[in-house]
Parts: sequence; structure tokens; C-alpha cells
Amino acid sequence: MFNQQKTKFRHLTSTTLLALLISISSNAAWPIIAIDTIIEESGKPTDSLMNQSKCIQVQNKDVIRSFNDHIISKSEMDAFIKQQMDSLNMPGLSIAFINNDKIVYHNALGVKNNETQEKVDNATVFDAASMSKTVFSFFTMKMVDDGLLALDTPLYTYMEYPDIAYDERYKLITARMVLSHTSGFPNWRFLDQKGNYNPDGKLTIQFEPGTKFQYSGEGYEYLAKVISHLKGVEKNGLQGLINTAIFEPLAIKNTSFVWNDYIENHRADGHLKGKPNKGYSSSAKDPNFKASASLQTEAKAFANFLMAIMNNKILSEKSHQELLKIQSSSLATKKSKERKYGLGIVIEESDYGTNYFHGGDNLSNTAFYMFNKEKKVGYVFFTNSEHNDSFNKNLLKLMMYK
Repeated sequence: MFNQQKTKFRHLTSTTLLALLISISSNAAWPIIAIDTIIEESGKPTDSLMNQSKCIQVQNKDVIRSFNDHIISKSEMDAFIKQQMDSLNMPGLSIAFINNDKIVYHNALGVKNNETQEKVDNATVFDAASMSKTVFSFFTMKMVDDGLLALDTPLYTYMEYPDIAYDERYKLITARMVLSHTSGFPNWRFLDQKGNYNPDGKLTIQFEPGTKFQYSGEGYEYLAKVISHLKGVEKNGLQGLINTAIFEPLAIKNTSFVWNDYIENHRADGHLKGKPNKGYSSSAKDPNFKASASLQTEAKAFANFLMAIMNNKILSEKSHQELLKIQSSSLATKKSKERKYGLGIVIEESDYGTNYFHGGDNLSNTAFYMFNKEKKVGYVFFTNSEHNDSFNKNLLKLMMYK
């Protein structure tokens, strides 16, 4: 009888406290809500109540939850972004944060062009640069699900590739190798191994495909040619297929690998050292589909795409697992540490679980995203400057160590 009364009392007390906390969270912007007064007979907080506590935290519309459960107020994030844009000389920014399957913070601010001073707004699109690879990898896995091609079937069996057919080793290259950067191709044929530009550069294979890592945009363009061939469309026609397979189901608008009138009128101009600079970006003069680099979008749209990965939408369970499992590793250098790659995505273990990320850099347009499926936390940002690395490092300091 006494135990039953204790149980009823605990339930009544926790219910009352939960109701009180919900009331508080709906009327105030408390950065952290702690529940430590309701305990089991073991002396520990109940799991259900702690889970309810986390839900309350993210229900509060004035906070952002980080990867390690730090809570940041939106006003604090606003002030941080303004200070960073001023100190780093970032003209424009589009940024979004994800908590528990929702975009809890979105901001578009600054200017499209330092000279014209035209304002960035929610309709402004930015260059995703190499973050295009994650979207194209996702699309490729949808084509695998649809039975169009297989990850481990040599691509030459679907389509001969005259640019590299002189080297028999190209017959080893598969979609998996392309998406995990083990095809043997250089990043670009017009750049030699020292980074020197040669517009007449010939496509080469620099090691036996599948044996080691080498980041390559060329591989993605080869795979895009294969898929367009199998679908019976020109390469630019892949955009319509991506719209149908990914963007329309996810309600993603004004996002495209191919230049169009909307992008022409709404794209932020790139900047280098504070001055407008075209960099390596797509433009009306270079409008065509590039699987590795031409996506034009903004933070809210890209956040919706990231949530599809985080919540296993569109793709089969098997394809989601392939996308996010370790497929290859880059070697550490003096400038960078070893990195593990899935398919079009970087994978990194941390103290708070597995993080997935990728950056984008077209010289004067840079971007970055990161998410954690277990924590249901993520963010993405685009800037029309060269400062994504500095901004991201400072952002992570705020989110993890404030």
C-alpha cells in the first residue's frame, strides 16, 4: 500500500512539474531546463522524465541545441553571427540549424554584392560548390534503388568513355569508387599534380582504381555522364530527374545544378578579400550541370535535404547505410588530418557520436554543413566569401565550449 502511494505521488509530482515546465517554456526563453527533483527509488532521474526535459528544451522556440546538448539562445546566435560577419569581412550569409527534425533557426543577412549593397534575403541563393557531391551521391543511390545501375558494376559496361578509354584500368571504375573518391582520377584533368593549370590537360588515371583515396571531381562528372546515358537525357536533363526524385518530394524550391533565370536574378555574387570575384563558380556563361560543384541553393532548402538523410527518407534502408558507412580514408598530411569518407560525405567520430559533414569552396563562394543523426542536430551555412573555415571553427567553439 505504501509503495503504491509512493508511486502515485511520484507520478503526480512529475506530471505537475512537467506541466509547470511546459508553461514556463512557452512564456520565457530559459536557456537550460534542469530536472533533478524527481527521482526513482535508486536515486536517479527517470529516463522518461529526462526525455521529456529534452523535448521541452527544443520546444522552446528561442533556443538552439548543440551536438553536446549545450543550449544557445537565438539572440546569442544573432549577436555571434553579426560579430563574425564584421570581423571576417563576410558580405552575405545564409544559415540554418536543425533540432529534432525541425529547422529551429534560419537567417539570411548581409549583402549580395559589396559594391551594389543589394541585400541578402530569404530568396537569395548561394553556390554550394563541392557540397553538390552529397546531393548527387544521394541521387545516385536513388538510381541504384530504382535498378538503373549497381554500385559495384564497372561503369564502362553501361557506357564507353572515350576520354579515358586508352587506359584499360578505367574498366575497373565503379560508382562506389567514384562516390568514395577511389577512382584513380585527379580532381580535375586541367590541373596537374602540382596544381598548375593546363586547359588542354588530358584525363589520366593516377593509380589503380579502388586501391586508395584521391579526391576527384572528374569521377563525379564521369558518373553523371553514365546516368544521363542510361536515362536517355542530356547531362543537363539530370536536373529534371533530381527534381522529381528528391526536390519535389522534400518541397525544396529554387535549387538547381543548372543555371536558370531565378538563379540569375537571386544569386549572391562571390567575393575574395572583400571584393566581388567570380572564382570557379557556375554562371550564365558556364550554366551546365556539374555533379561535383554546380548546385545553387540556400540554407533552408539544404537543411530540408539534410533532414531527409537524418530521417532515412526517399532512399531504401540499404542505400542509406551505404551512403553513411565508411568507404575510404584519406591519408593525413602536414595540412590536414586523416578523413574517412562515405559516399559523397565525410564521417568523423566525436565525444558525442558520429558526425557527418562536407564543405564547399569555389574560391569566392564557400559553404559547410554538419549533422549528427543520433543527436538529431545539424546546421548548414553558405557565404559569398572565402571564409567558411574560419567562420565554422568559431561557430563550433560557440556551440561546444561556450
